[in-house]
Amino acid sequence: MKKALKRALIIIVSVFVVFIGVGLIYYLPMLMMPRPESGQISNTNIYALKDMTGVFLIKTNDGYILIDAGLNIKNIDSSLREANINTNEVKWIFLTHSDGDHVAALALFPNANIYMSKDELQLINGTIKRSFLGYTNLPEGIKIERIVPLLNDQELSLNGTTVKCISAPGHTIGSMVYLVDDRYLFTGDAFKLKNGNMSVHPYSMDKNLSSRTIGQLRDTVNNSQVVITSHYGKLHNN
Repeated sequence: MKKALKRALIIIVSVFVVFIGVGLIYYLPMLMMPRPESGQISNTNIYALKDMTGVFLIKTNDGYILIDAGLNIKNIDSSLREANINTNEVKWIFLTHSDGDHVAALALFPNANIYMSKDELQLINGTIKRSFLGYTNLPEGIKIERIVPLLNDQELSLNGTTVKCISAPGHTIGSMVYLVDDRYLFTGDAFKLKNGNMSVHPYSMDKNLSSRTIGQLRDTVNNSQVVITSHYGKLHNN
C-alpha cells in the first residue's frame, strides 16, 4: 500500500513538473517581451495607447485610425480618456491579425469600420486552427460579418491619410502590415525586432513562412521613416 502511494505521488509530481515546464517554455517569450511605451511618438501624428500590446492611433483630417485593438479593454478605454479622445472619433480600425491580444477592445468602437486581411478570416470562421489550442475568436458582440476583408497591396485613402495593406503571413496565416502615408510601417507581430535586426516572432504559426516574409519586407522596412511593432518597440530610420 505504501509503495503504491509512493508511486502515485511520484507520478503526480512528475506530471506537475512537466506541466510547469511546458508552461514556462510556452509563456517565457511572452514574459520577456518589453512593455510598449505609451504617449505621442515624437515628430509624428501617432499616439500609442497604454496596453500590454502595441495599440496606435493616427490622427487624420477628421477622426482617428486605430491600429490593432489590444489586450485590455479597460486600459485602452482609460488611455483614450487620458488623451481626451472620444471612442466615436475612432472611425477605422486596422487589425494586423486576429490573436486575442490584438482584438480585445473592438467593442469600444461600435461605429468604426474594422479591417483585416481576407486570409486571416480563416482563423475566425473555423476553417484553420491557430494552434493546438484552437481557433482565434473575436470579442463578444463583434460578428465576423462586420470585418471588411483586405487584399495584398490594397490602398485606402481616409480623410487625407493613405493606408497601404501588405500581406505578411507566418505569425498567422493572414498577418498583414500597414504602411501609412509611405512613412510609418505598423508591423504587428510579423517579426521580432532587436537592435534593429528582424527575426522570427516566437509564436509564429509557420516559422519558415515567417522567415520568407521578413526577407520580402526588408526593403519596405528600410524605406520607412518609422517602423512600429506591437511588442518590440520602434525602429527609426535616417
